[in-house]
Amino acid sequence: MAGHASIEYDGAVSQLEIAAVDDEAAAKAWHLVDDATRSGDVPADPLSEVLPRVVQPRQTGERNELWLGTVDDKPVAIAELVLPLLDNEANATGEIRVLEAHRRRGYGSQLLAHVTARAKAEGRRRLFGQVVEPLDGDEVPAGVAFAKAHGARPVLFEIRRVLELRSLDEHRLSELAARARERADGYSLVHWADRAPDDIVDDLAVLKGRMSVDAPHEDMEWEAEKYDAGRVRALEATVAAQRRRVVATAARHDATGQLVGYTDIGVNVDRPRVAYQWDTIVLAEHRGHRLGLLMKVANIELLRRTIQGVEIVNTWNAAINEHMIAVNEDMGFRPAERERQWELDV
Repeated sequence: MAGHASIEYDGAVSQLEIAAVDDEAAAKAWHLVDDATRSGDVPADPLSEVLPRVVQPRQTGERNELWLGTVDDKPVAIAELVLPLLDNEANATGEIRVLEAHRRRGYGSQLLAHVTARAKAEGRRRLFGQVVEPLDGDEVPAGVAFAKAHGARPVLFEIRRVLELRSLDEHRLSELAARARERADGYSLVHWADRAPDDIVDDLAVLKGRMSVDAPHEDMEWEAEKYDAGRVRALEATVAAQRRRVVATAARHDATGQLVGYTDIGVNVDRPRVAYQWDTIVLAEHRGHRLGLLMKVANIELLRRTIQGVEIVNTWNAAINEHMIAVNEDMGFRPAERERQWELDV
């Protein structure tokens, strides 16, 4: 799905040369465009992962295809297509971005046609893509106009929230943690960085699979993802190859020894200013004990102890996920922008 190119063309449409990113030179060019467009198009995610984004899937359950669009041998546009391999085999996700000086020339549309054809060739029926919108204002963003013009429809509405670590209310966090502990009798916390302990990796796989369907998806057609210990380890290896670090905190049910919830945060070690809240889940049968809040506060503390240079943490929640939104806002997360997932039939 494209989200960041205008549909208005200023004159004749130039032909875009589209090639797979399959060597270091192409990867470098791809990442130059990625970096140049992120500050305006994806302000929540102002970094470009280094070359390992183009490595093979390593049993992670998905394949990434990177595509570079050039005009007169100059890189002007990029696309990424993600193809689930172990589940959701009717789905694909995509992203398209065009350098600002080269917009309104049809390059976004050409890349979308290419990515759509690739998805169809892989047997996919649906292509999902994300469009960032301002938090306020009535102006229709170019990405929204682009998505509508190509027949896509919105299926999931999310809000990005930001926690500024330098402005944390330490007393408030301590108070929240104390309240949560009062409700969490019979549960204990487990912490790790980068690699989950061997004795919990099977439980973690179960939680990751549940995460893919327990979080609200509104009208987005997404089935449960299939996880086992091998897939968890493959993901950990890929994260390390991308020069990311992860801090995680889980809740263990003391009576059974079972892991019943976890939360994790990822950080790029080369650009640590911005951290990313990834998953947070508590199994339904163990909710009501404030475990989500207990884990998240503890994990923020673990982040600050473990990784230097982090200034803000981004998190995303479906607008209808009132419980998790309340938890995040209690901690100090504040709304920053809106994002919508759009679905395009291929």
